[in-house]
Amino acid sequence: MNIYAVGRGIVRFDREGLKQVNRIDEGITLACVQHNQLVEDGDMIATLKIIPYAIREEVVMAVEQQAAGAPVLGFHRLTPRPFALIQTRMEGMKPSLLTSTEKVTKQRLNQLGCALVDSRVVAHEADAVAKAIDAARQHGAEALLICGASAISDRRDIVPMAVEQAGGNVDRLGLPADPGNLLMSASLDGMPVIGMPGCARSPRLNGFDWVLQLVLAGLPLDDDEIADMAIGGLLMEIASRPLPRRMVEQRRSDRIAIGGVILAAGMSRRMGDENKLLAEIDGAPMVRHVAEAMVKGGIRELVVVTGHEADAVTAALSDLEAPGMVLRFVHNADFAGGQAGSVATGVSALSNDVSGALIALGDMPFVSADLVAEMIQDHSGLGDHEMRISFPVYEGRRGNPVLWGRGFFEALAGLSGDIGGRRILAENPAAVNSISWTDDSIHNDIDTGDDLRRHLRG
Repeated sequence: MNIYAVGRGIVRFDREGLKQVNRIDEGITLACVQHNQLVEDGDMIATLKIIPYAIREEVVMAVEQQAAGAPVLGFHRLTPRPFALIQTRMEGMKPSLLTSTEKVTKQRLNQLGCALVDSRVVAHEADAVAKAIDAARQHGAEALLICGASAISDRRDIVPMAVEQAGGNVDRLGLPADPGNLLMSASLDGMPVIGMPGCARSPRLNGFDWVLQLVLAGLPLDDDEIADMAIGGLLMEIASRPLPRRMVEQRRSDRIAIGGVILAAGMSRRMGDENKLLAEIDGAPMVRHVAEAMVKGGIRELVVVTGHEADAVTAALSDLEAPGMVLRFVHNADFAGGQAGSVATGVSALSNDVSGALIALGDMPFVSADLVAEMIQDHSGLGDHEMRISFPVYEGRRGNPVLWGRGFFEALAGLSGDIGGRRILAENPAAVNSISWTDDSIHNDIDTGDDLRRHLRG
C-alpha cells in the first residue's frame, strides 16, 4: 500500500513510533521519506509492504494497534504568505549583488507559492532597518526576510538590534546546518522574521530553505525543532532533503505574451492650452517616448487609448513599427470622466492571446525599454503570473508602469471614475510582485509647464 501527499507540504514522522512498527514482525515494513521532506501533491510519502505471501492475523492486529496510538506519520500543508525583503547596503557594495539577491529570493518564494509584495534596500544601520520593517508591514507583508550587508554573528549586530528596535524578539541566532549557520529567527507581533545567512544569496539548497518551509507549514521554530536539523544538516556535499523534482522543473525562463496599454486620453489641464502628450522632448512628442520604450522593451501588441485631441495623438504614433507588432488605437469617449475609464477601454481592447497587460502613462517619457524588458521577464517567471500584479520599486516606493495578470482583466474592464486600479490592488495585497529598479524614472511624470521647462533646461 502506498501513501501519497494531498498537496504541497512537509512530511514528519515519529521516529520511535516508526521503528516500533517495523520491529513487530519482519513480514511487515513501513518506509517513508526523510523527516521534514518537502513534497508536492501526488508524491509518494510512505509505503507499507507485506513481505511473504501471507501473514498471521495477530501480526496485522499488532501493527494496527501500534498505529492507532500516537500518529506515526504527519503531513503539514504549506500555506503561502506575502513576504517582504529588506536588504542593507554598505559603501562599496555592487548594485548587481542586491539585484541578484532579490531575484534568487523571489525564485525561492515563487516555488513555494508565495509573493514578494515589498522589496527595499536601506543603509546598514539599525534605525534604517527598523523603519523599513514598519514600511514593509504597511505594504501587507505577513513574513519578513532581512539580508544584511554583513553576516549576523552576534545579537548586537545591526539586524538583530533593528528587529528589537521595531518591537520584535530575536528567538534564535544560529542554525545547525551548513550552509546556513548564520541564520536569525525572530518574530514581531506574530509575524515571522528571518535574518538570512549569506548563503541564501545563492539558489543552492541550504538551511534557510528548511526554515522557510517550516514557517509556511505553521510549525514552531523552537529549540527542539532547530536542534533536530543537525541530523542531515551538513549540506556541503549532498542535500539530504532536496526539492521535489517538479518544483525544480517548474522554474520558468520563457517569456509570456504581454500586451501593452498606453493611457493617452487626458486633457492636460495643468499644462494650460497645450496637450502635454504632444510636447516635444528630445525631438519627439512625449507620448512617442513612452510608446517606443514599450515596443523596444518587447511589447508586440500595443493598445493606445485616446481621448482629448485623439487625431493628433494618433498621428504622433501611427508610424510605429516593429517585427510582428500589432498597434491598435481605441477611443475613450468618456475621457473626461477619469483615468479608470481609459484603463477599462484599453484592457478590453487586448486580444485573448495575451497573459498580462503592462499599463503605462502617456506622460512618463523617462521610462526605459530596459525597464519594460525587465518587467516582462520578471513577471514571466512567476508560476501564477496570470494572478499577479507587478510593480517597479525604487527606494521603497512603487511606480509605473504596472503589469497586471490576465486574472484581473475582468475587474479592470469594470472600472469607472478616477480611482484606477487602486481598489483592486487594495483587495489583493498578496498578488503584488515587487521589481527593484535602479532610478526614479518610474516616479517622474510631467504635469505642468514648469515640469517640462525644468527637464528641457536639463
